Amino acid sequence: MDDRIFLNQEECKKLFLEKEVFIFGTGVDAQEAQKELSQYAVVLAYIDNNRYGEGNKFHGKNIISLEQFFNQRCNGQQIIVASYRYAMEICKQLIEAGLVPVKDFFVWDEMHLFHYDISTRKYIDFLNDKWRLHEKSNYANQILVPFDNRHDLMSVIYAYCANYFAEKHDAVIYAYFRKGSNYSNASKVIKEIYKSFNVKNLINTELSEYQQEEADQLCDSVWKTLSTWEDWKNITVYGICFGTTIVRDFMREYIPDFDLKSKKMYLFLKKRMRTIVFWYHYIFENDIKVVLLADGVTWDGYIRDIAITKGIPTYALCYKMAKMTLDYCDRAPYPFFKSMWTQLTSEEQEYGIKWAKEHIESRLRGGTEEVFNNNKENFTFAEKKKGTRVLAQNDKIKIIICPHIFEEDTFWCGEQIFDNNNFSWLCHLGELSEITPEYDWYLKMHPAAKRRDFIIIDMILKKYTKIKKIASDVSPFQMKEEGADFALTVCGTIGHEYPEIGIQVINAGINPHTSFEFTWNPKTKEEYDDLILHLDRLEKKVDETELYQFYSLNYLFYNWEYVSYRTLFFENPLLAMSSLELQMYGKKLGTWKYEEYMKEWTQEKHEKILSQLGEVFQKLDEWKPDILYRKEKTDR
Repeated sequence: MDDRIFLNQEECKKLFLEKEVFIFGTGVDAQEAQKELSQYAVVLAYIDNNRYGEGNKFHGKNIISLEQFFNQRCNGQQIIVASYRYAMEICKQLIEAGLVPVKDFFVWDEMHLFHYDISTRKYIDFLNDKWRLHEKSNYANQILVPFDNRHDLMSVIYAYCANYFAEKHDAVIYAYFRKGSNYSNASKVIKEIYKSFNVKNLINTELSEYQQEEADQLCDSVWKTLSTWEDWKNITVYGICFGTTIVRDFMREYIPDFDLKSKKMYLFLKKRMRTIVFWYHYIFENDIKVVLLADGVTWDGYIRDIAITKGIPTYALCYKMAKMTLDYCDRAPYPFFKSMWTQLTSEEQEYGIKWAKEHIESRLRGGTEEVFNNNKENFTFAEKKKGTRVLAQNDKIKIIICPHIFEEDTFWCGEQIFDNNNFSWLCHLGELSEITPEYDWYLKMHPAAKRRDFIIIDMILKKYTKIKKIASDVSPFQMKEEGADFALTVCGTIGHEYPEIGIQVINAGINPHTSFEFTWNPKTKEEYDDLILHLDRLEKKVDETELYQFYSLNYLFYNWEYVSYRTLFFENPLLAMSSLELQMYGKKLGTWKYEEYMKEWTQEKHEKILSQLGEVFQKLDEWKPDILYRKEKTDR
């Protein structure tokens, strides 16, 4: 590909000043590009292969297909590809459609993934010096490591862990491109980084002709069995139930259809059957000793479940270090929290209750000390009451639906009543709203909602007109004053917030509060519906003591960072932060991390990390969800 196609911000400004352009992409990369481009150019629309459709918008502009682009392009406007993960695939698609690189389209490369900057070159030389290849006697043994097409210091963690296992098993390290992206999309710059810490090659995931036929036959066979979301949840291939992984993957990336037999749903299934077929053959036909994953969930789940089925040790390393299990969920300890409380000493329990009471009171006043980073900025308990009513003034029971963010993993706490996906749950609530005229139904957008959330929620509200949308910044206190009686969530934090102000919470699956009695926790769809249809008969749940028990366990005593990669690999806390965390400090991922890491590296620390890894992975192997792992220090 001609290097002139790759543009940074300054080059884009020179080329597109006061011009009309189309952006290909609707993800986080397109969002970054849009922020800059909209200052000096006119974005006509966004192109996307999966998210286009009538009424679908991104930053107020239509999301269109490539075919629609050709219909709308009238003055030779150019396309800017803004999708680092799929950039080369998109370029290939544009060329096949008759467009010419540099003339008709360019690639946004502000992150320097396709052309080098000084910091990256220094980092590559640094890694080459620190990770000198040890000759292997058995090139058949493999360690698999994720290929992240971005500038981040996950490469440090991957380097240590992959080389540790390569030495242990006399194995060669291979990388695989995450999210099912074709290996041709890989940045030549990032490939050079991986090569510098002994990655032999990037796995080519293109299927053989035989595998493609097998995948298509499996797809058509499975497709015939799919009528409901429950059918999707139970999809089984090669004796492995991939259903939950498929649902998690779909909900995190795509816009769902009400019609489960739509072309979009079929094409997604076909794509994922090809993923499953490739990785099943690759893992079962090669001698793989250890599989290293990124976050271990959604798309990673296909590799995870196949590897575990074969008995291969499998670990997640991206922003949390954990040993993987089939259908892994991040918050597996919650069902055991009540019994963990009894393991605290009487002094700890007494202090925990006191601490929790003070901290919950602070939270309800708008304090965000224990609020997740991505929710701090728009925390609704910090909002002032509005001057006008939000809920209708009548005697009807008022229900507030509190949806989750679709870009978060839908299986965060584990099994859900409604087929392990939030869309199925919301649609079911829509159906209930149609048969309960004695209730007022409202939907309050999540304060951190973005992109697809608005598209999906608007689809639901257009179909189920009995539900009224209210703003995300409405104060819960105002909702309570205006008569809100019940709030519905799958597993949200409102479960330990709303009960304190008198709004009862009904969950729809395993959740943080699942072992306590201060929220409602039906176990089946039938139990759930019985609760919703008879809200007037429910006795109010009031158990502040249990709420305080949960709160102190969750935020004070339980150690969610069982193994802390943050302090194991880095000294500067910024180096271990995700892109969302960095936003709190006005920063984003980039090559600046390389400079900072090289400043703090020492041979002594390097050798110390290598000496600790055996103990670290043994510790991960021994972790169990029903054991109370305490923080080393609390603020007692």
